Amino acid sequence: MDYALCEAAQHNMEGITRAVTFYDINCQYNKHLRVQVDRSRFLEMVPELTIIPGIGLWHVHGHQDSCYVRYASNFIEGIGRINGEIMETLWARLNLISPAARGMSFLHRKECLDYQMNNSNFCKMICMKRTLCHKFKQAKNGIAESEKAFQRLDEAAPANSKTEWLASERIAQSSRINNPAAMDVYEMNIKKGKWTLSPSKSKLILHSAPSKKEIELRLLEEGNAQNAAPARRSVATWISMGLAIKEAQIALLIEVQRIGRRSTETQRLDIARQRDHLQGQIDGFTQSALTHLREGFDADDDPDDLNLDILDDLDDDPADFSETSAAWTNSPELTVIPLPSNLGVDQCRRCMAEDLIPLEMSLHEGQANDALHNLRIHLCNKAILFRTTVRQAKSQALKTRAWSQVTLVQQAVSLHASIYTKTRKQMMQLEPGQDLASEIQTPASRAAQNQHCRRRSKCLRSAK
Repeated sequence: MDYALCEAAQHNMEGITRAVTFYDINCQYNKHLRVQVDRSRFLEMVPELTIIPGIGLWHVHGHQDSCYVRYASNFIEGIGRINGEIMETLWARLNLISPAARGMSFLHRKECLDYQMNNSNFCKMICMKRTLCHKFKQAKNGIAESEKAFQRLDEAAPANSKTEWLASERIAQSSRINNPAAMDVYEMNIKKGKWTLSPSKSKLILHSAPSKKEIELRLLEEGNAQNAAPARRSVATWISMGLAIKEAQIALLIEVQRIGRRSTETQRLDIARQRDHLQGQIDGFTQSALTHLREGFDADDDPDDLNLDILDDLDDDPADFSETSAAWTNSPELTVIPLPSNLGVDQCRRCMAEDLIPLEMSLHEGQANDALHNLRIHLCNKAILFRTTVRQAKSQALKTRAWSQVTLVQQAVSLHASIYTKTRKQMMQLEPGQDLASEIQTPASRAAQNQHCRRRSKCLRSAK
């Protein structure tokens, strides 16, 4: 690869000082390219030549999110794009003969593939004029549409913001060779939170919605800064572990409900493994509770109404699981773990662990924010699937695949809806203040939103 690039950079390059290379792993390959060339006795590259690394759009979406703005052709100045990739577009030609080639011998298959590719190359050669003219017309129409969209965006943007954006763009483009991270200014900067009007109703105020990880990190840093006791320093991590166990219990409940009574041996084995792993987590969490809840806690005490408490938090009908649960034994997903919200405020006071309540409230707030964020993401994904996949399906096979994708997304929606319901219930058990109670959705408002979502989905299925 190094030799091919160095030889290509010396062929007919008089007067050219800037070159763009596209490679599937250019984000790693280009880091030490100059060092490797300088150390080699057989490689040589013009020092004045500036190489701008890029990754084709077909491959860049499989990389990290940061690679998109740093190496995608959309953000390289002066680069035009029509097709993107070259080699991968030839695969569609091979799909035509793949069913017939499956039953061929090795030599017969090789001959058939060679014939197909030679025919593809010949067709491209004789149709090149017509194809280029067609693409030229498409490019002209695309430029006109892009200019209209850009004009609308330019008119809506504030003047001071446009000046700041242009300055940031010039700095990023000039620094991208030595520092690809400078291109991160093109990344979307979306702040999660709730927008409200100011008292004067003259501007919008963003109330931050931190995630559970951010809140846990803040609580740990506060504990270290205050030189808390070792038993209290890790209490935020312990509560966060309990919340993760609750999410795993809800996920396992939904999985048991989904497979029903008529399950296969593979499904029962998978459920048994998940239950064994979950039981180990619950045992470790309960043993740690003896440290954090002090002398007033007894690990052998069982909270009341444990089955009903968890089953009521399912997004689906709890009766469906009640019929299925009779066929299962040793159900750790029904175990109520010793969190302060499960023990109750009075029990926490007797255990002298009243200081754990505000910590769990903060972590529950982050958990609710994460659940709502995931719900928005999956509902948007569901709407996109209806628009781009379900509507476009013309055959029974394509419709079956499309609805299978919708079913998977709906399962994720049900999971995060159940997690949010459980989180809200736990927060209410900890006696939240008036402000927090007003921010938490009531069952009536959640039902109204669910009805709106169902109505929206029905419109998406029927409209075209």
